[in-house]
Amino acid sequence: MKTSFLSLLVLFVSFFAFPEVSEACVQKLEPSKKVVKKGDKITVKASIKWIHHPCELEPDDINFKFIGVKKLSLTKWKKKGRGKFEAILKIKITSSKKAVIKMWKECSRSGKHGTDLKFKFKKNK
Repeated sequence: MKTSFLSLLVLFVSFFAFPEVSEACVQKLEPSKKVVKKGDKITVKASIKWIHHPCELEPDDINFKFIGVKKLSLTKWKKKGRGKFEAILKIKITSSKKAVIKMWKECSRSGKHGTDLKFKFKKNK
């Protein structure tokens, strides 16, 4: 009886101590540099990895919002593996205070998921 109670207690604690991450997909934005100034042109690698196979959405269903940033170009999404895609985004920093790129998708299976890329600004001397 003690052994089964102890096993049950360990199992119960492990659910809270080691929670599983559940996402519709994994999305990343990787800039060529994170510290910027107004006028900088930067390349950002956007990547997605679908968790649900098959995914109901296409890579082109990814949404972007730009704050203090102007999109110059976005390549077509290229397949890099099963459920993995990458695209290259070229941007220009148009603000001297705040620059953010938001990337997300709305999945019918698990809702809205995404990521944000916030740039830091060089301090004036």
